[in-house]
Amino acid sequence: MRNAWTSGVDTISNLPCNVLDEILGCLPWKDALKTSILSKDWRYKWVTRQELDFNDEFFKSFKQDEEAKRIIYQVLLVHKGPILKFRLCRITSCPDIDHWIHFLSKKNVHEFTLDVGLGNKYHSPHHLFTFQQLRFLELKDCLFHPPLGFKGFEKLINLDLVRVTFDPSIFTNLISKSPLLERLRLRCCTNLDILEIDAANLKFYEFIGKTKSISFRNAPMLEKVTVAILGRRLLTDTSPVCSNFPKFFYYMPSLLELEISGTILEYLIKGGLPESPPNALNNIKSLTISSMSLRNAQVVSSAVYLITSCPKLQDLTLEFYQVGVGDIVEPVVQLLRAQSSSSGAVKLQKVQVNMFTGLEMEMEFMKFILASAPVLEEIFIWNCTHCLFRSCKQMIDEMKEFRRASPNVEFTFEEIDMEDGYEHEEVMEVP
Repeated sequence: MRNAWTSGVDTISNLPCNVLDEILGCLPWKDALKTSILSKDWRYKWVTRQELDFNDEFFKSFKQDEEAKRIIYQVLLVHKGPILKFRLCRITSCPDIDHWIHFLSKKNVHEFTLDVGLGNKYHSPHHLFTFQQLRFLELKDCLFHPPLGFKGFEKLINLDLVRVTFDPSIFTNLISKSPLLERLRLRCCTNLDILEIDAANLKFYEFIGKTKSISFRNAPMLEKVTVAILGRRLLTDTSPVCSNFPKFFYYMPSLLELEISGTILEYLIKGGLPESPPNALNNIKSLTISSMSLRNAQVVSSAVYLITSCPKLQDLTLEFYQVGVGDIVEPVVQLLRAQSSSSGAVKLQKVQVNMFTGLEMEMEFMKFILASAPVLEEIFIWNCTHCLFRSCKQMIDEMKEFRRASPNVEFTFEEIDMEDGYEHEEVMEVP
């Protein structure tokens, strides 16, 4: 009588190939290799594995990188069939990577991820640009220089570049030759003097880096935008402008979520605020403004303009940049008081404020929100205990006196005490 072990192995062996691939794909490499001892049928099943993931955990399982590299070579040499997904992290040996990419160029790769490690700059070989079936490309710490005559990645849907160096002139060309591109992320890459986005199918865009000018020339499908400018390089562009607001929001009628840094607000106010808000603001439901300084009345005015110009805005997240007690902020206070007394209305339902210290201009900003949002349901305020200028109770007592357009708004205060390495949370609610 056949034992349960043999019966079980036969049962697994009879599973459809796609199910077997999923099972093998979920196993760490060492465990996948061990399946070869299950039976004769299983001896070489792992060599058809379509997803090869050599991540940090893979390298940590070996005492030396040389041993890990030998395993990678062995896997690739005996592999049969297509490799749809390939991921390689932490490796720093450029010649080995060149060999592996050359091998992969014949395997119809759909998803390719390469992270050579912070501080290393790997020059991507020309074989990478022959991946005609590529749909997902993620590169970290690489030099990205397509060869002359590069025709683009015609099937590329997702492009993610982190700390990648490239010639700025190739950026527009790369995007235009990737007509199916839906997701684009550029983080801490080469500085770009002019950043223009013209991508008909783009739905998600994230940029964290340095540029002098940024605009969305043609992005009819774009739903989410995240932009953060590092340093103050963007502000060094002294060329005259009419208004950067319509320039930035030129054409993206499908925009639903916007996340920007305070530096972008400084960029948007150059040239003044337009009388008529850009049409791109009409459908925004979620807005996040990080590192927002309350020292500059123009920046605050830009934030107020943005908030009140989004007729469908429901969720607002603000992160205030820390301001000193002695900073001159009277113009900001006066501006916010004028806004609080106006009759404008926004459709906000939820507001979250991070790094709220309780200073006067922050309280005035909350007064403006409360007075302008008739359907507001929740305000969540967070900070570390040692950053607060007044207690939660003091802030609650003062906010109780503010005029509220919404009778149902609830406040939640959360302060975290990080002393001695422990987190302590205290939550207070105002009905």
